[in-house]
Amino acid sequence: MNRCLLDVLPAEIFHIIFNYFWAHEIFTIFSDVSPYLNAVLVSYSSYQVNFRSILKPHFDHICRVLRPDQILSLILSDSYGTPHQSELVLSHYRADSFTRLRSLTLDKIETKSLVIILRQIQKLNRHVRLSLHNCDISPLVSIEISSQLQSLKIGSSNSKKSRVPLSVFNTKSSTLPTDDFEHICENASQLQSLHVRCDDTIAIIRSLLKLPQLTRLVLEITGKHGWTM
Repeated sequence: MNRCLLDVLPAEIFHIIFNYFWAHEIFTIFSDVSPYLNAVLVSYSSYQVNFRSILKPHFDHICRVLRPDQILSLILSDSYGTPHQSELVLSHYRADSFTRLRSLTLDKIETKSLVIILRQIQKLNRHVRLSLHNCDISPLVSIEISSQLQSLKIGSSNSKKSRVPLSVFNTKSSTLPTDDFEHICENASQLQSLHVRCDDTIAIIRSLLKLPQLTRLVLEITGKHGWTM
């Protein structure tokens, strides 16, 4: 039996290569090439999973073959092209089983799924970089997960609450009240990076003083150029 030429390479070489591909691309390229490569796929534990741009057969395959402790970064989306995807993912995995997770990006996630995910990731014993896009961010106020966050990025997100007219997050449809933002900051003592869109910088300075670990701040000022410090 002829041996696959790739089998002479150490697993570490493939691990380096895998860092440049999404999980479904890795399995498309390397699955069933040889028993050795199949073993390399099983042993790799830093998969980057992008469920926002994926075909349904690839989605099903990833959920079938990957253990949650093999996933380092995860992108979920309930957008038009992948409706109810978060519900499907939660039927395969519990969010608190992603024990190696470093980065979580949620795009247009249904509020019911978002609440479940946020409640479960607060049980993880590591800090997670969380990005919310086009999501209802009200659950960030009611669920105490902020202490687990190392980085928080909120872009084009919504809040269904409007108790205070002064807003910190300014979107086309709705805003996040200042006191809600202050509540998030009070419970985010480990937050090191923050990316927010706002229309009043003075209103949030007091809240930022409650983030002693913050080393990077990006403010997108409405009608102005964003700046970083």
